Amino acid sequence: METWDLDYPDGHRESWIKDAASGQFRLAYYNGLGPVDDQYSKPELAELVGARLCREDDATVLYPGLFRYSTVTGKPLSDPLASKAESWLPPFGRSHTADPFGMPGLRQTHINLALARTLLPEQDPGALLPLPPPGDYHFFVGNLAARRASLLAIEPRKGMLYLFRDSQSRWVEVRGQHQLLPESSLATSQWSLACPDAGRQQLYLPTDRGLALLDINILSLSYDLRLFPGRCMGAPVCFQGKQIFVPVIADGDKGGILQIATGDPSRIDPLEFKRCFLAEPFAASLVDQRRIIWLNRLGQLILKFDDTTQRPNSSFIPWPAGFQPCFQFGSPYRARDGVLWQLGFDQARGRYEYLTLAHNQPERHETASPRFGSGTINFTLETQLRSHPWLDPETVSDAGSRHIVAPLLESPNKSAFCVRIPWNQGADDLFSSQGKHAAVFRLVMEHGDIDFFMKKLTRPWLTRAFVYRHELYLYHPDFDRHIPGWKLLTC
Repeated sequence: METWDLDYPDGHRESWIKDAASGQFRLAYYNGLGPVDDQYSKPELAELVGARLCREDDATVLYPGLFRYSTVTGKPLSDPLASKAESWLPPFGRSHTADPFGMPGLRQTHINLALARTLLPEQDPGALLPLPPPGDYHFFVGNLAARRASLLAIEPRKGMLYLFRDSQSRWVEVRGQHQLLPESSLATSQWSLACPDAGRQQLYLPTDRGLALLDINILSLSYDLRLFPGRCMGAPVCFQGKQIFVPVIADGDKGGILQIATGDPSRIDPLEFKRCFLAEPFAASLVDQRRIIWLNRLGQLILKFDDTTQRPNSSFIPWPAGFQPCFQFGSPYRARDGVLWQLGFDQARGRYEYLTLAHNQPERHETASPRFGSGTINFTLETQLRSHPWLDPETVSDAGSRHIVAPLLESPNKSAFCVRIPWNQGADDLFSSQGKHAAVFRLVMEHGDIDFFMKKLTRPWLTRAFVYRHELYLYHPDFDRHIPGWKLLTC
């Protein structure tokens, strides 16, 4: 046996073993990953690690990507597939590091959304993925230290992970090497993960037993887990790619924010505060260059970073008396000046209103009716608002509408992925409804709207989207056979 240790210009490292008798190469180690699971075919493995394929003696054999000629025949080898980076972090697809579009925590993605105008809701989708085992899933796309992106399905309430095998069109379980991923009781709308770099293999997931650091090895279809104790009461946040923060309840009466350095996970610095602020899980987490804001029904947990030292200081601002935040209508509103506003209901006055976040003396604006929003895009009934959501539109063409449009995702090209729901009663009745709705999914674009999918679903506003291999997929727990997808246009 011969061992070949190879270093690539981009920093990748490989170890290959050459069989003396057959002259064939076998991958033993790749970029910190290994050994290779026997389930991978040679073409699939070559795509993952950038190896070269060759036919010799009526068999397909592998060669390291740095090789250009067969060591058996001397013939030139075909070029390896070019590496391609993809990322989609649940729930909205953006990375929690610096991003040119929007704010992490709002319903904004970094991917342009554009579909063919010929699509009709009655047509079959252009792509179909099989469903993973029964559950309620979030989907992650990332290279995970490989040359090609992988698709993961994560079931937080069961602590289960599955990887999609493209070559076999099926899901396979990713197993824990030493301990299993604990479960999370956070609601679907409260859960998300933190990932400093979707190109690497480390994910931070909230669980009821602590913050889980997963080191995923896609070559062995396994993960190594490290658990930072404490019950996670909200989603973890990656601040500027350097630190992870998450609100937790520790043993006894202690509560606080867990702080972990991404480059050195042994550095754990808890920021303690009153546990009573954690009596309710946090529904949303928002991040900008100077602060992190977690929102729950009690108030706003705020981390503000010193401009000079970058040290965080925590504070908690309760909601004004009688103000009930309405997280079910979507994201907080972000105005053009960067100010964040939360929709809520003033119980004393019996009206909806918007309230500025992160202010001890917040500004408030009354609105005639609740708005569905995704960050900068808002709807009242079927009318998209062009100004602040508390301002009534000058003309309302759908005053008698029997439908509600809720934006689920907005993209840099000013498109909005929405769901149109038939409804002619109050919004509170809609959210408490247990029946199925004939929902139509719509892409609102600058030059016209496209209705491209129709399905009867319970709580259709909880439909999740993800982009994999330049196709937009929709997932809902009510789906019984497939996850439908549509090819995105380049724009």
